[in-house]
Amino acid sequence: MRLRGKRTSARTLTVLILAAVALSSCGGPYSARNVNVPDEKLRIADDLYSRKKFTQAGMEYKDFLAVFAGDERSDFAQFRLAESYRGAREYALASVEYRILIADYGYSEYIDDAFFLEGLCAFEMTQRAERDQSQSHDALARIERFLDIFPNSPRREEALKVRGEIHDMLGKKSYQSAKLYFKRKHYGAAEIYFRKVVTEYPDTEWAGRSWYYIGYIKQSNDENDLAADAYSRAVQSKHKFSEQRSASSQLKKLSKEKSGG
Repeated sequence: MRLRGKRTSARTLTVLILAAVALSSCGGPYSARNVNVPDEKLRIADDLYSRKKFTQAGMEYKDFLAVFAGDERSDFAQFRLAESYRGAREYALASVEYRILIADYGYSEYIDDAFFLEGLCAFEMTQRAERDQSQSHDALARIERFLDIFPNSPRREEALKVRGEIHDMLGKKSYQSAKLYFKRKHYGAAEIYFRKVVTEYPDTEWAGRSWYYIGYIKQSNDENDLAADAYSRAVQSKHKFSEQRSASSQLKKLSKEKSGG
């Protein structure tokens, strides 16, 4: 038994030694380089960033800001620090660093990027449409702010695309609430949510589908002119969805009834 115990201990010791060697060969946890020349510091950080080693790059940019405070490239380092967090998908941290850039480096050429990317980070943190959308509303507010402040920014088209994606997410949320009421035949409450979709998110698929159900509700109340108008809007939507065929059919039926056919 003693011999077996000694063998086990020896084996355990060997494993520990090999693990220590492996850890040593990997260099262990990364630490910012001790560099006294700002150009060299930025070169190291930029090289790591270009190789998508975002965590390490962020540590170097952060160290640059601490060691070389007041350097004329501090705004660039601050921007790249935020970008490193975003590259590492640390969106909450990235958002904070963009905000610091906006607050402390108002002269920077990266200000418009920071405004947009702060909103983009908020969007990246949003949940699925079935869940609470407070983060989506926050992201939308930030994107709208960017569009208002920088109407001629090269990032405008990208921002408009993100806004469209947020509208689609929020529109789906309201549409799902409306359908829940509709299925339970609470048509009054359903119409309120359907109208919210068509008013606030008119360019989405969910607006087109909502118009169909508004038409259905109005038709069930014998408000045929309003029903026809709603069905027509559903049919004319640029999006394609299953309810369009039924909307077209009901629109023809109402037209025939109105003409006395």
